[in-house]
Amino acid sequence: MRKKILFISMCLPYDKVGHAGGKTLNYYINSFANDDMYDVKLISKVLYDEKSHIKDFNGIELYPITMPQNKVEKLLAYGQSINSKINPFYKYGNVLTKYIYVQIEKIVKNLKESNYYPDVIIMEWTYMTLFIEKLKRYYPNSKFIASEHDVSFLGYRRIYENETNKFKRLIEYISYINMYNNELRCLNLCDLIVTHNEKDKKLLIDNNINSDRIHVIAPFYEKFNCEIKDEIKKNIIFYGAMNRKENYLSAIWFIDNVMPHLKKYNIKFIVIGNKPVEILKNKASENVIITGFVENPGNYFATALCIVAPLLLGAGVKVKVLEGLSSGIPVLTNNIGIEGIDAINMKQYIHCESAQDYIMAIENIIYGIIDTKQITKSALIMMDEKYNLEKSYLMYKERIERMF
Repeated sequence: MRKKILFISMCLPYDKVGHAGGKTLNYYINSFANDDMYDVKLISKVLYDEKSHIKDFNGIELYPITMPQNKVEKLLAYGQSINSKINPFYKYGNVLTKYIYVQIEKIVKNLKESNYYPDVIIMEWTYMTLFIEKLKRYYPNSKFIASEHDVSFLGYRRIYENETNKFKRLIEYISYINMYNNELRCLNLCDLIVTHNEKDKKLLIDNNINSDRIHVIAPFYEKFNCEIKDEIKKNIIFYGAMNRKENYLSAIWFIDNVMPHLKKYNIKFIVIGNKPVEILKNKASENVIITGFVENPGNYFATALCIVAPLLLGAGVKVKVLEGLSSGIPVLTNNIGIEGIDAINMKQYIHCESAQDYIMAIENIIYGIIDTKQITKSALIMMDEKYNLEKSYLMYKERIERMF
């Protein structure tokens, strides 16, 4: 008899989704849906501009949640959600509105009333795991899995530590402590916790989560089909969703602190990613190209000198770094960028922290002082050995079966 898996997600997974977590969820949910052992349903928040992708689902019964577009209904929805967005003590965090949680509960209630009883409920992202107590009221006998795309309290802590305004810093500290306590409490209510890297597993163990209940999967990453050209390379690539704070702030930092020192080399800094914010677009110049969404980033990678990821914020494995390591192009990144990735400095990537580190590394690449061919070859071997997605799915499936 096929096991019933109910996914509950804060983001819609689909083939062209523009963020790393959505790509990972899309890979695994489709792997389960295409497996004869499972029947898959999905409850997911859907952004207004994602509605066209609802029709793309095959083998997955989708229950979409969208914010109302009628002006009156929209105002009422946001009105009832004000507390959930501004209160740093709100138990579900401040990413999803109360309106979304109310809609999730309504769908779960309707499913139960229709005699649907899932064997497994997989809660994607921390913000769904924080809803576990409500979910358990409807399905006390289901097995609950938290898919921790990253450990959220670590990201909250970094935001708090980087805030310089005293009042804002206090608010961010309260939000961090609130997330820390609620995230760990809810994870302890789960039957299985899935992290997307070994570093997050260790972090949870260090915070008293039982290691026997943690399983690690490989995050999805795209292998860009780009033919590396032998011509002189003049592009430095930054890649990611450019409406995300951790990405656009990092790109701006590189533009302000590194690019002025590379003018004599006539190098272009190409920022690739959808929805770039205005503050980033205003940085565009002859040597700083802000592309917006690009169908095939591999076309830019083909003549790239290197890929940089000078990340200032964020937690968990950075898929952009994995994609860089699998592209055959040298990757320059820092502690935040490489955390959770089993790569060695100057063997599979080049470690940089300060602006001067990036400047020196790029100059050493230009002058051939660093053997980038050996570094990229070693990176490709590591990716094939340690980030095999098919093997990861089979191990995930086997771990779920062991719960019964």
